[in-house]
Amino acid sequence: MVKSRIGLIIFFFLLLFFMLVVFQSKLHRFKSDEELPEAFRKEMAGLASESLRSLDVPVGALLVYEHEIIGRGFNTVRLENNVSGHAEINAINDAIKKMGLDAFSRLNREKLVLYTTFEPCEMCRGTMLHYNILNMHYVKAKSLTHWWRVQLKGLRYELKKRQTGDEDLQDSLFMLHPDYPDRNK
Repeated sequence: MVKSRIGLIIFFFLLLFFMLVVFQSKLHRFKSDEELPEAFRKEMAGLASESLRSLDVPVGALLVYEHEIIGRGFNTVRLENNVSGHAEINAINDAIKKMGLDAFSRLNREKLVLYTTFEPCEMCRGTMLHYNILNMHYVKAKSLTHWWRVQLKGLRYELKKRQTGDEDLQDSLFMLHPDYPDRNK
């Protein structure tokens, strides 16, 4: 009796995990497709071509606010020997450099859209989530196999990560920052 319940629970969690992996990156397919504005398509193609000069993966990205381009990016991983030199992150960095972090942070997120030629990786996705960029459109999707591998890596990461040492170290570092809320307590 207990073994069958444990087996059923394990089966349920495996099924839930499978469904999450399969549908997590494909929920957009239930929404209507939008046409990419021709001007944005040409701009992204030109940016992606810049990536090829340094043999980077040819990806171009635009950050758009109220239908105006505020940031441009293309892959510069090889060019700059920078692992975060992905087109999407470069487009976000470009916008922040132009307008400043405070002004960028005040933008209405409903009017902010990131366009890219290739579905963003998990690092770019994390950056977009961190900066609350939730509207994203891409031209070509990554394969389901790719997302399976990402999910498995993520699971391994979660199982292997460990908290080490004394939390007081980070707390003491936070206390050095002038904007830390608990600094004056």
